Amino acid sequence: MRNFGRVKLSTWLLAAMPLALAGSNAGAQSTYPAQPIKMMVGFAPGSATDVLSRVVAQGLSERMGQPVVVDNKSGAGGSLAADAVAKSKPDGHTLLFVSSAIAVNPAVYPKLTFDVNADLTPISLVGRAPLVMLVNQSVGVKNLSEFIAKAKTKPGALNFGSSGQGGAAHMATELFSMTAEVKLVHVPYRGNSQAITALLGGDVDLMMDTLINALPQLKSPKIHPLAITGDARSALAPDVPTFREMGLPQFDTRVMFGVMGPANMPKTMVDRINKEIAATLKSKDVASRLSEAGGLTLDGGSPEEFRLTLRKELAMWKKVAAEAKVVADQ
Repeated sequence: MRNFGRVKLSTWLLAAMPLALAGSNAGAQSTYPAQPIKMMVGFAPGSATDVLSRVVAQGLSERMGQPVVVDNKSGAGGSLAADAVAKSKPDGHTLLFVSSAIAVNPAVYPKLTFDVNADLTPISLVGRAPLVMLVNQSVGVKNLSEFIAKAKTKPGALNFGSSGQGGAAHMATELFSMTAEVKLVHVPYRGNSQAITALLGGDVDLMMDTLINALPQLKSPKIHPLAITGDARSALAPDVPTFREMGLPQFDTRVMFGVMGPANMPKTMVDRINKEIAATLKSKDVASRLSEAGGLTLDGGSPEEFRLTLRKELAMWKKVAAEAKVVADQ
């Protein structure tokens, strides 16, 4: 009888353990966040991704009851920060603010140390920023149609600069070349500022850049904006026509921004962060600051919607990289 009692007690304890653990996890989630949240950014301070991440982080700080601190870990097109988050604890205290690079990198870096689909959790799409096509005045074109015509007349005679091999701007220009059926020569630089300097100096003919980076260049007499992506003109650059207006509606890629976390985050935690991001984006102050920072069109939406958007972006950039034969420098 004594042994039978012990067996019954052991069986009861084993059965109760999952319930106790579940209660413990629920308790941990109910007190979330229990400490400051680190939001990692894979680009340097002052970059478009960094600027936008800080606006979102400040809004989240006010809603989450804990500081949300931006931590810049630049390198490998944002992959170093993504790898660090992928390897972090899925407790919601380490997040990743991403740009389109998160979808581009798997297509151009053959040796990534993480898998976007398997090792990261989509939490919320934040928004999309338009891209502006800038041309040096020495090229002698007044609009996009004239540029395309000139490029088709002399295949490979015109070049374009970017912030680096396999970067978002490089890939966007490759996509433009395929869409417009023109051949352009890529000239990569080590950073956006160097590429802009080259464009201003006439060392390169063309450059695709986010509106947030391009705004100061629009005032230069050496630079002429040809077109901007998006459904409508930006209030920040009302004189710049859209690609749709200029007869190229099929080219409408924009830089995507969002928030992700490590894999295996509890759904309740993901939903909580998603909810607070949505509320942050609805704030008039945050929406205004994001719009002023770079003409950002706010998206939001559910984690699943963000997951589907990522899959589409991953497939698109994989196709572009394969066709253009792009491999980033490791």
